[in-house]
Amino acid sequence: MRCEWLTQNKSGSLILFFNGWGMTSKSIEHLTAENVRTHAFDCLHFFDYQSREVPQSDFSGYAKIYLIAWSMGVYMSSLLQLPFTKKIAFCGTGNPIDAGEGIAPKIYTLTIDSFSEKTLPLFSKKIGFAMDTNRPAAELRQELIAIQGYELPKASFFDCAFIASQDSIFPPKAQEKHWSKNAKKIISLNCKHYPFHLFSCWQEILDA
Repeated sequence: MRCEWLTQNKSGSLILFFNGWGMTSKSIEHLTAENVRTHAFDCLHFFDYQSREVPQSDFSGYAKIYLIAWSMGVYMSSLLQLPFTKKIAFCGTGNPIDAGEGIAPKIYTLTIDSFSEKTLPLFSKKIGFAMDTNRPAAELRQELIAIQGYELPKASFFDCAFIASQDSIFPPKAQEKHWSKNAKKIISLNCKHYPFHLFSCWQEILDA
């Protein structure tokens, strides 16, 4: 796992953002740009899950720490157990490779077997966002394989789970089944798997 500071102004409030598989900070660049303007939050971005090792960081100076996780990032965020002020999930579950609460194992394995540079445009279309082609397809495929092999701690309860009604990656019904037991509140979004174009700043998400 890798991480990078997108904003670090010692604001007192920190957002830990766990991105989806294969993604970079490009997926939230408009949220980052607004945050740079307002200095509302510090933001640490986690991505690239070829390793499950969480980079060491010191969060002791923050009065409030928020977790926002998307897609496979929901699962990977379980590696970081902190006293979060609020936890928000988007379009993923804590049980991501599962016929009942995530992606069916057969479909996940088929995705790995068929993945290549040629299939990247198809993924972008299904997700609703252009994947960053600066990351080689072989690296993205290895990330899928690595995630498949992880046995992570059970994700703790989330305050809010956003489910995209047109999600063709994580079936909405599977998400509903998972979050009916693991979230205080479920909010439906009218979009594909990528949801962040519906928000103009981090605060809009945290106010959910």
